[in-house]
Amino acid sequence: MVLSKITCFFLLAFGTFVKGQNLQITMLMKMKMKVPVVGPINITFDQTVAPGFYKEEEKTEAERFLFKWIGGDITGEIMIAGTDKIIKYDAGDEEYWLENPVEYFAENEPDTSNGKKKSYSFSFSSDDDDAPPKITRFVGQGIETIHGYRTKKWITTVTSAEKKLIIEEWFVDKLPLLDLHDSLKAEILFLFNPDTTASAKERFEFNSNLLLEQMDTLHTLEPLSGRSVKTNFLLYDEDEDPEFTMEFEILELYAESVDTAFFTIPEGYTRTVK
Repeated sequence: MVLSKITCFFLLAFGTFVKGQNLQITMLMKMKMKVPVVGPINITFDQTVAPGFYKEEEKTEAERFLFKWIGGDITGEIMIAGTDKIIKYDAGDEEYWLENPVEYFAENEPDTSNGKKKSYSFSFSSDDDDAPPKITRFVGQGIETIHGYRTKKWITTVTSAEKKLIIEEWFVDKLPLLDLHDSLKAEILFLFNPDTTASAKERFEFNSNLLLEQMDTLHTLEPLSGRSVKTNFLLYDEDEDPEFTMEFEILELYAESVDTAFFTIPEGYTRTVK
């Protein structure tokens, strides 16, 4: 279910009013990676946020039979304003436990021990060539519809002497419902971790803007405006086929009335200690 464009513009114009109407916003996302040896891995993220509430479920699945043991169960976490612990659970084992926010955010904090910002898994360094990578970008022709969104496709290519990275992105000019989702998520994260400096969208928004910002190279490309609803990363070495691919897309984004019971652990779950 995807909200119509008219509804999205209504939310943009009356954002303050909407936030007072006790709406909860759900976003379902999927990430698919093709890793050497392991093969395709699919990860789904189901996030629901409301004023003072946040719930996220995640499921990881490997397609190759030998690696079916990777993931499989749905794991989740719940944050509720006014409480001092984060609820985490495993739907397969029907267990839940409480986690201290300090420990939770320490686990999710990127490693900055080397004094640098967070890094990505795409390296373009070369011992034989110190020249910076070449970066080009062009826009596709026409409008493409992705899960009901009218998008503009951009293709960014980063080329070095040894590797090539192609980033395909489908952008919409405005996505007010996603902006509201991110705002509500940022508010609840701040309640549990006032010292956080990461934005709510950094964790799940993958696009060339973020990648090029972190790369140690100079370029003249202007950041793409709008929000990406689908992004593909294709990393090539010397073969015609990519050695690594990652696809990320928003499958569903919708709003409904707040149901506080949704942000609770189902009956029958056993409390445990992790």
